[in-house]
Amino acid sequence: MKAKVVTFPVGLYQCNCSIVYCPESKEAILIDPGSEAETILKKINDQGLNVKAVIHTHAHLDHFGATSEVSEETKAPVYLHADDKQLWDIADLQAEMLGLPKCPHSNIDHFIEDSQSFEFGEFNLEAIHTPGHSAGSTCFKIENSDEQLLFSGDTLFKRGVGRTDLPTGDSREITKSIKERLYTLDIDTQVIPGHGPNTIIGEEKRQNPFITA
Repeated sequence: MKAKVVTFPVGLYQCNCSIVYCPESKEAILIDPGSEAETILKKINDQGLNVKAVIHTHAHLDHFGATSEVSEETKAPVYLHADDKQLWDIADLQAEMLGLPKCPHSNIDHFIEDSQSFEFGEFNLEAIHTPGHSAGSTCFKIENSDEQLLFSGDTLFKRGVGRTDLPTGDSREITKSIKERLYTLDIDTQVIPGHGPNTIIGEEKRQNPFITA
């Protein structure tokens, strides 16, 4: 059985928001609700989903701008890696810098730990801490599914990597994270990045011009 995944771009920066859910239990995990809370909630409600957690790949505002509204509506707890709390706490400053509207600021209910598992029905998402784009950047890998799938946030893109010139970014760290934490995954792992089209781990190992295997 495969977990169901609905991914769609939201907001000015077209962040890929993903809803991953178990088709039998309808339990779901929401990843990176960056904007357009009404759109996100409609997709959740149309499928009759029970959101168990709202999780974030990192704390740039384009990835959590709708978190407050969505978490309040779904009653789902909010998760973020502790190393990105300082970015989360300056949401208003980020809005000014990025040209985004200020938004209601959600509390963080729990901090994500490396290798933490998020259960939804028959499936699990495993957290993989991948610092570099930001100190707390985290990817999420689907476990015990018929397909291997990774939500890479802004760490790894199709033929690209996340920028490291923003606060807490580090070019050496992102190289290490990709080589040691992502390129070691099965080469057939499908990758859903934080922006842009999907890719495959094996293709990035062979063809990504920024990080060679």
